[in-house]
Amino acid sequence: MTTHLYCVLPHEMRESIPEGLNGLAGARVRAIPVDGIVAWVSDVEREVPIAIERVRDQQLVDGVRAHDAVVEAALDTGTTPVPARFGQRFENDDACRAALSSRAALVESLLSTIQGFVEMTLVITPSTRRMIRDLEPVLPDMVDESTAGAGRRYLETLHARESATGAIRRAMDELAAKLTSAAARFVTRSSVHEQLTRLPFRAISHLIGRDAVEDYKQAVDSVAPGQEFRFLVIGPRAPYSFCALGAESGGMHGMNLAD
Repeated sequence: MTTHLYCVLPHEMRESIPEGLNGLAGARVRAIPVDGIVAWVSDVEREVPIAIERVRDQQLVDGVRAHDAVVEAALDTGTTPVPARFGQRFENDDACRAALSSRAALVESLLSTIQGFVEMTLVITPSTRRMIRDLEPVLPDMVDESTAGAGRRYLETLHARESATGAIRRAMDELAAKLTSAAARFVTRSSVHEQLTRLPFRAISHLIGRDAVEDYKQAVDSVAPGQEFRFLVIGPRAPYSFCALGAESGGMHGMNLAD
């Protein structure tokens, strides 16, 4: 068995794990006191996959969801946890304690900094109307029943046109700027996510006060995206995108103790 780390909270939250809370593979979540903090962990079999290269493995997808569910349960206690990056696994509890203790000052500082805050994320994508307009010249070939791989051709064509013109990218940047401006008075920090798909999109995370969530949503909802774009507001969530330790880079997907 190994020790899987979900998140850390202030030491006074050591007795706050909800009754019956389970994590990866249904294992019971428990608390490990470490100096001035407490870590939420569970025991996990060594063979449970954690490699990002196996992201299509359903067992891994289920693991990511279970990890996030535990972190969100911590957020529901009313205290903001520092979420660990998925895959922070240690030989045993002592190894987990040692990793946290070795960077205790940085972890405690980060935990103090994010208290009272949550993460909100804006995801901007072109509307179907916009994509059809850009692809109209080649749509007949792409939807022909005799054409193999129409979906792949669709994405390749969209990607090629966007790479050549940058029109969608510029328009999304303009909308992102409007949304960011509308929410600016509530935002403490911002983080722009790397694009990982061929389909154009923008994802921007904002760190805001817990008590500002509804006002934040109203502010961004006041921005009209037009008929060619749409945006989705996700959150409140634990601040995965704001978990760099000290002046280190990273922290976009939770605290990383492996570096």
